[in-house]
Order: sequence, then structure tokens, then C-alpha cells
Amino acid sequence: MKKMISMILAVCLGISMIITALISAGAESDDNNLMIVGDMDGDGSVTILDATEIQRYLAKMPANENIGKPVRITDAEPEKPDENKRKPYDGEPWVDKESIEPSSDSSSELVYIYQIYSDCFIAMPVFPFPNEFKINCELSDEWCVGDEVFVTFNNYYYDEDTQRIEGELVSIEPSTIQPDPDVAYKPVIYLYPEEETQVDVKLTLNGEFLCTYPQYNGGWSVTASPDGTLTNKDGKEYNYLYWEGKLNTRYDFSKGFCVKGSDTAAFLEEALAQLGLSRREANEFIVYWLQQMQDNPYNIISFQTEAYTDAATLDISPAPDTLIRVFMAWTPSDEYVEIPEQALTAPSREGFTAVEWGGAKVG
Repeated sequence: MKKMISMILAVCLGISMIITALISAGAESDDNNLMIVGDMDGDGSVTILDATEIQRYLAKMPANENIGKPVRITDAEPEKPDENKRKPYDGEPWVDKESIEPSSDSSSELVYIYQIYSDCFIAMPVFPFPNEFKINCELSDEWCVGDEVFVTFNNYYYDEDTQRIEGELVSIEPSTIQPDPDVAYKPVIYLYPEEETQVDVKLTLNGEFLCTYPQYNGGWSVTASPDGTLTNKDGKEYNYLYWEGKLNTRYDFSKGFCVKGSDTAAFLEEALAQLGLSRREANEFIVYWLQQMQDNPYNIISFQTEAYTDAATLDISPAPDTLIRVFMAWTPSDEYVEIPEQALTAPSREGFTAVEWGGAKVG
């Protein structure tokens, strides 16, 4: 826990130094004559949203036209969210407060809202960390289930066994993080052996890694349990292996589907079941991608085979009895496009099963 707090403080300090330097002196881009003075969204103050835009500028990424607008997901499959919003949380105690000392520090996280109650909301991390959050507050009606937000909380309890965190809300702001169209986003790998097994996973890319978790040091080596829990040599547990990277490949749209944005959730539920994902895996896929697709007039979708698997070669030892790799390439469209329909099939899940899903927005 001390390491986590130290990392958060280090990141905050780094962002603060960047903002301070830019406020003091300004920085002019020779490419687009952009003058950065700290307040990127023009609201008269410097916040974590401005820090995000400064990071985009330093990374030579285009300015975010949606700064200040909440990112919506709206299909996180909460249990009766409207009813919950009118009643207090009445589930099991989130953490054992009698056996855990509260932290007096503040912490900030990028999360999506999973459930809303009258006295708190439940949130999950946007990036694949194993934590679950219960943030105590009366959330205003402007926030919805599925919103991606930067949330700051304090007086929090952290249960190392369950990876759950409960704290008091300090502030909540909309996320402005938008996808890079050239990146293979959030491929995650699940491992389900029939018995506890030491598993080594190697991934060879025709491209480059941008992010991995846990850290990819020439491969991953974990102890996998039948329920999918992965444990590394330090005893840390993970739900899956995560990576993002840039791939040098040309995605195949010769067959696929043209789906109304409003029909995307229903389409993905059916398609992912046909491709062999479990309900939990499909839910995590949909929660991640739906926010970017549901408001488009149409989405052209094609699930990739060799175009993806040849660019991201997966080597698992011992070899799984069943391997399922689902990778969705898609692009938004203003109008309906005729495209030959793609046949979707999957092997039956037998023996040691490995599953991977990911996707890329093209164009």
C-alpha cells in the first residue's frame, strides 16, 4: 500500500511540476503555434483535466476536442441502477473497517461508475487493476452509470485481500481520455487451467508494446487457478494479463457487419457469445468498447483472424487445449454500408482454456 501511495504522489508531483513550469514560462509549439499556459480548457483554473491535455501536447498528440465532456458507457450491467439510485447501499460490508486502519491521505483514480446508490457509488478501474471502489457521497444527477471519471477520495480503507477500497468523495471530474486510432486497445488474456498450473506466456508483436500489466519482461510467468486467478512470483493476484501496442498490419474488412450505433450493445452480446466469450468476458469487452460506438450512426465491424493473429503471435506454455482469440476492428460510418456478413464460430471450451479479447478503431 505504501508503494501505491508513493507512486500516486510521484505522478501527482510530476504533473504539478509540469503545470508549474508551463504556467510560469509558457511553451510554444513550432508545429501548430499552440501557447500552453496551464489552463487548457479555459475554465479559469488548472485541474487534472488540464494536466491530461498537457500530457497529450508533450506526447505530440492532437488536442482533445471533447475536453470537459464526460465519457459515457451506459451499459455496465448494474443491477437495477434506477432503483439503486433511490436507496442506500445495503449490501455486504465493503471492507472490514475494524481490522483495517484508514489512510489519512487522498488518492485519485480513473474509474467508470458501475452502480449508483443514494449514499455512495461503486466504481471499477478503467485500466486493468484489480481494485473495486466504494465511494461514499450523494452523487448528483449529472452522473450516470457507465461514466468514466477522475475521482479523488480520502479517509479510505484498503483491503489487501479483496483489493477493495472504500473512501469519502473529495471531487469528481469527467474523463477526457480518448483512444488512439492506431493502437490495439486492451487485449487481455485469461487463463483457465483444469488445476493450479505454472503458465508462461509470450507475445511477439509486429509492432511495439505501449503498456503492459503486470509488466512484460520478455514474457509473463504466473500461477493460474481454474477460476482464472493469476498469481505472480511476488504473490500479487490478477484477473488477466493486459497489453496495448501498435501493430503493423492491415485489418481485413472484406466481411463483417454494419450495425446501428444504438444496436451495438445487443449485437455485441450475441456476437461475442458466438465467438466463445463467457458472460463475464463479454461484459468486460462491451463495457470497454460501447462508450465509443453507441452514439455513432453506424459502426462497421469485422472480427479479425490472421490479420491480427499473425501480427501478435501468442505462445502459451503449457499449450492450452482450447484457445479463443477475439479481436474486433471497427470504424464509425455516417451511413449504412453493404458488407458481406461474417460467419462467427468458436471452439468448445474444453480442458485448459486460454481466452484473449481486444480491438482497434480504424481510421
